[in-house]
Amino acid sequence: MKKLILSIVAMLTMATSAFAQIGNLSADLVFTPITPCRIVDTRVLGGTIAAGTARGFKAWSATGFAAQGGSATPCGIPQNTNVAALALNLVVVGPAADGYITAYPTGVAQPNASTLNYVAGDIVANGAIVKVSQASLATDWTVFTYATTHFVADVTGYYAKPVATALQCVLQPLQAVSLPVGYDSFIYTTSTCSAGYAAVSPYCWKGFATGVYSTGGAINNGAWCGWTNLSGAAQTVYQSTNCCQIPGR
Repeated sequence: MKKLILSIVAMLTMATSAFAQIGNLSADLVFTPITPCRIVDTRVLGGTIAAGTARGFKAWSATGFAAQGGSATPCGIPQNTNVAALALNLVVVGPAADGYITAYPTGVAQPNASTLNYVAGDIVANGAIVKVSQASLATDWTVFTYATTHFVADVTGYYAKPVATALQCVLQPLQAVSLPVGYDSFIYTTSTCSAGYAAVSPYCWKGFATGVYSTGGAINNGAWCGWTNLSGAAQTVYQSTNCCQIPGR
């Protein structure tokens, strides 16, 4: 009987350790849309970007984007390095020749790709998701242009790392379990969690009885308690499931 119990506990423990990770603070980005806002306009400030050169721009600023021809406000972009990419509408105005621009994070090699293609004298726009540098450089993203041109950028949203927050947990109502006389071990599966919640841990309580020992673990969408009753008398023990979810951002 004890070997059987140990085998069951081992299987439950393995299942618990394989429980899927929810979210990833370094890889899963959360998109936040904002009211379109201008962050770059070289016609207002800075002048044309010369042919075959690149110019860097800020992706966020507590004092706004007037220094690069844009809004005098921060445009609703948070001032921290959690922002990993911007959703932008990029516009080329009056290029001197046919060509293209490439937008990319400051501090990395220029990619062998175009973000927007244009012809001489064109006014053309393209939406793009542009990754930004998080290395605390003087600028956050860079634009290379093949031909001399004016350049405009409006932001429509940003991608940021999820904010680490405490779990939202609900302890299911306690359930009384009768542990009869002579039972060496007794395994009881606790109640399952509601939709959207995952079982994080069981709640196994022996009350004030002596000679009663408990263990437990989470499995799938519920949890389990294992009891050992060496008290020599029937006992009432209690179990529940701690159900948690990651709160929305």
